[in-house]
Amino acid sequence: MEQMNISKILSKYLKYLPLFIIGVILSLAFVFMYLRYRAETEYEVTSTILVKGNDTGQGTAKAESIKDLGLLKNSYNIEDEIGIIRSTGIMEKVISDRSLNINFYIDGRIRDVEIYGEDVPVEVLVDETATDLEYNLPIQINLLDDNQFELETSFEEQEYKSTHTFGDIVTAPFGTFTIAAKEESKYEDIGKPLYFVIRKTDRVIDDFLSKLSVELINTTGNLLGIRFLSTNQKKGEDVVSGLIETYVEEKIKYENELAENTIKMIDNRLKLLSGELEGVEKNVEEFKTKNDPTSVSGNADLYIAQANDYKKLIADYQTNINVYNAIEAYLIKGNLDTPIPGSLSASDLSLSNIIDQYNETLLEKGKMSQSASSANPIIVNLDRTLRELSKAILENVRSGKNRLMISQNNLQANANKYQAQIAKVPAMERQLVDISRDKSTKEGLYLYLLQKREEEVLSLAAPVSSTRIVSLPKAGRFPVSPNKKLFYLAGLLVGVFLPFSFVQAREAMNNKVTTAEDITEHISTPYLGEIAKNKEDSVLITESSYQSPMSELFRLLQFNLDYLKKTSKNQTLLVTSTVKGEGKTFIASNLATTLAINGEKVVALAFDLREPQLMKNFDLPNSPGITDFIVKGELAVNDIIQNHPTIPNLSLIGSGMDVNQVGPLMLSKRIEVLMATLTAQYDRIIIDTPPIGLISDAFALNPYIDSTIYVVRKDVTKKESLSTIEGIYKDGKLKNTMVLLNDTNATQTYGYGYGKNKRK
Repeated sequence: MEQMNISKILSKYLKYLPLFIIGVILSLAFVFMYLRYRAETEYEVTSTILVKGNDTGQGTAKAESIKDLGLLKNSYNIEDEIGIIRSTGIMEKVISDRSLNINFYIDGRIRDVEIYGEDVPVEVLVDETATDLEYNLPIQINLLDDNQFELETSFEEQEYKSTHTFGDIVTAPFGTFTIAAKEESKYEDIGKPLYFVIRKTDRVIDDFLSKLSVELINTTGNLLGIRFLSTNQKKGEDVVSGLIETYVEEKIKYENELAENTIKMIDNRLKLLSGELEGVEKNVEEFKTKNDPTSVSGNADLYIAQANDYKKLIADYQTNINVYNAIEAYLIKGNLDTPIPGSLSASDLSLSNIIDQYNETLLEKGKMSQSASSANPIIVNLDRTLRELSKAILENVRSGKNRLMISQNNLQANANKYQAQIAKVPAMERQLVDISRDKSTKEGLYLYLLQKREEEVLSLAAPVSSTRIVSLPKAGRFPVSPNKKLFYLAGLLVGVFLPFSFVQAREAMNNKVTTAEDITEHISTPYLGEIAKNKEDSVLITESSYQSPMSELFRLLQFNLDYLKKTSKNQTLLVTSTVKGEGKTFIASNLATTLAINGEKVVALAFDLREPQLMKNFDLPNSPGITDFIVKGELAVNDIIQNHPTIPNLSLIGSGMDVNQVGPLMLSKRIEVLMATLTAQYDRIIIDTPPIGLISDAFALNPYIDSTIYVVRKDVTKKESLSTIEGIYKDGKLKNTMVLLNDTNATQTYGYGYGKNKRK
């Protein structure tokens, strides 16, 4: 059953096979033309870089100096680095440095071809600050010789043409620029126009960023994969290379600014310490000149050691307080253009975080300032944020300094306790120890700062990037877009889908009977068979055409009539249809002819009294006929019978004379006499009646018939008429009703060749 259903479905669409073939061919041809002449080919440029943190980017010495000194707290986040690489500021610098907003093309018959790099014979420098610069205007360059060129374009509906020398400043109504000839170029003049177009940098940035992808290669490392789509392989490689170079340059620049500010702060502290050391050394010199110090025995050494420990802590606190003072003095100056070079210490997380925010905000302002003015709302907002962060840092510095001073006072109190014990030591020895300790502390701090300063200077003199290129930018050999296989697959699907949709829509909108399944699946009326189109010159079957496919179909119809009969003789057959033009008269004529040729004695009656057609098929007159027999009582049945001149067993009765009122005639008793006489004389009686969908004449003949052949014509009979047939069959309005499908396709009816002729 399932196999039969699949066969039905396939047969439904196979008859539209040429449509499917045309649809597929047209779709694939469209895809081919689109890929060849319209689609832009894009290549994928890939590169891999390793992004390290600042503490590992410029050497161990620098990292340790920053951490130990507590002047700078490094903040590193791989997601932030990805954001920096994809920032508009970096991309704008790449485009500006390489003039990537100027595109060169060679005019083509269907699509212009972009050229780049060594394929371009000239270099164009544009004054983008000019107010009259016209963007997206094709400007043709005609190379006259090695020194001169000609510009040609259409601007504001006027033709513009001028000749210039390479290197001269060209001032035109659509912009100001300089065109220089390249010394090395692979450009070959093939007679096709060369032109360039200046695009807005903002739009080029958006275009490039939309084709740029930067992402982590793995979640546990710092390897970044960069992917960029470009219509030109060399251009794509240059964009990615420029992106990496600009990112590294900006990062080194930022790190150098931090190092310079750190050196400045250390220099300030060294100046102060230098003065203090000079004072301490002078005190030692004066003391030793006036006194002769001796060693102290007993517990004096222990007291002094403990006092020294406390004083060393006090000195450490004082160092931190001094750092706070330096940061406070830096902020009070109100300088918002350079990063803060240090924080208190890694332990003070709140202050460190605020300083990080300050430096990051300052970095963001610096990037925005490259492409925006100071009046830009974003710049104004960043300035306000910097001022607020400066106030917060100042408050934290003062609060931290107060805490350190309190702790320092507590330590001083403890040191005083031991100092009281030391008071017993001779004043001279105690004074010398104090002076020596103060000198030692300041000397250690001075040397420490001096060492850190040298390390910062060395790192600044030989900067090392914290970013390493793992794989150089490389464009793929084959384009990644458009995906030809996907396009052709889509074209194939569309080529099948559109005819399929057409067939479905046609089937859905088709309210006509087209196949035998439309009959057998919707009504239970017995199905008699099919009659194919007739292509013979004659409407009627003749003895000479008795072996034709059409004759075979009517012989098969005769067999089916006998097989489906419900009476023993099935003598009288009524042929009708729903509307005019469904072929009932054709069926009645040829069925009568077939039965007669097969040896049966047959009479055919033209009971379509309103529009008779039966006798025309046989080239016989309609009168005298049925109406004459009914109206003229003196006529006998034999008076209206006409014998066919060439078919011995075939007789016909015409419709007779025209009458105005046919309805009453159909109820006449004379019809009963006519039918009784014919039943006694003939083996078969074929009655051609009017369509029952328009006239009810056929129902009046039901008492005299044995079976009914209800003709349904393919693509003519409406499906809604099937309910009428079903009602007639179930209600018994016409005896033994059977449906015959007329005018079908030959291949649809018989696969071995019968039924291939078309009826006129």
